[in-house]
Amino acid sequence: MRPRIITLCAVAVVLGATLTTPAHATTRTRFDVINLVSDVSGKAPVTDPKVVNPWGLAMGKTLWVSNTGTGSATVYSGTGKKEKTEVAIPGGAPTGQVFNPGEGFTVKGKPATFIFSSPSGAITGWNAEVDPANAIIAAFTRGADYKGLELVETEDDEAFLLAADFASGRIHAFDEDFERISLRRGQFQDRALPDGYHAYNVAVANDNIWVSYALRDPDTGKPVFGNGKGFVSRFNASGRLTGRIARTGLNAPWGLTAAPKGWGQYEGALLVGNFGDGTVHAYRNGRHLGSLRASDGRAIKLPGLWDLEPGTAATGGESSLWFSAGIDGTKHGLIGVIAPQGTKVSSNGSSASPSASPSASPTHSGHRSSPATTSPSSQNPYGGY
Repeated sequence: MRPRIITLCAVAVVLGATLTTPAHATTRTRFDVINLVSDVSGKAPVTDPKVVNPWGLAMGKTLWVSNTGTGSATVYSGTGKKEKTEVAIPGGAPTGQVFNPGEGFTVKGKPATFIFSSPSGAITGWNAEVDPANAIIAAFTRGADYKGLELVETEDDEAFLLAADFASGRIHAFDEDFERISLRRGQFQDRALPDGYHAYNVAVANDNIWVSYALRDPDTGKPVFGNGKGFVSRFNASGRLTGRIARTGLNAPWGLTAAPKGWGQYEGALLVGNFGDGTVHAYRNGRHLGSLRASDGRAIKLPGLWDLEPGTAATGGESSLWFSAGIDGTKHGLIGVIAPQGTKVSSNGSSASPSASPSASPTHSGHRSSPATTSPSSQNPYGGY
């Protein structure tokens, strides 16, 4: 995730209550799914064995991916070409990930450029000068199960981390020294939710902090899947609950972001990706706008869907939306892009586009070129992060 800047006193409050009336538009934007990287040979143009159950995505000058299945972070260019950098995450399988542009959150005296969360309760940071191949454990909370992470910057130039603890069901906060912040009673909590729903991810979109909730199986500690099994609540920067989106379409929701430019009626809407069924749904002012659909009109389904991250001019293009998915029951991985039909995925002049109209199924790679095991890295030894 990119760092998000929000205004403490002027966060827009539009929702006073949940709205459930669906919105309809005359013309619906259709989307292509373009597979770019996978650990499965032939699944995508680039084959990378490190990409097993890729989870969190973070955007610097390149795309960083947390690979839960291999305990690593890998780096890619705008068209999915692999960069030189590979980072081992010592806190266990990395889940959420953020880019840190500031001078805080230091590890061994240097600011962590990328920060990772882990189900072990560890928060780790990476700085190329400290150790180019390994992240450093910066904080640890015994018993926590951190599934999501967000870095929030305020207009007062302060920054803090928010971590979604699926074990306790709450949001934990850390200051720029990686020290836990004691939250007041009710901060970043939605007390109206039914029992059993735990904080699953946290993200900033459209100047608000959003927390997704999934139903947690107390015996396994895993999310329970099912249509309508999920909530997404909205908070301001002070942690006060300001609304909740319609429950329609939610199924163990994890991915949270704003729709990119050029997305027609969805542009700027809140996008929610379901880990439960692999669909992506759009919401505006709490109203369900529908699910993203392929050119054939069928809902796009990406089994094992985790993160959603808007592209940049240099990385995928500003109308692209990167996704990560733990395919085949999280035993394998897939990284790709969702973009309005016909969009080319670009990176500093190079581009990639689907060779045919993609199916709604993620098994279609969107490319017919032979997979490459390793692509040339950039001249920057750390992938131009």
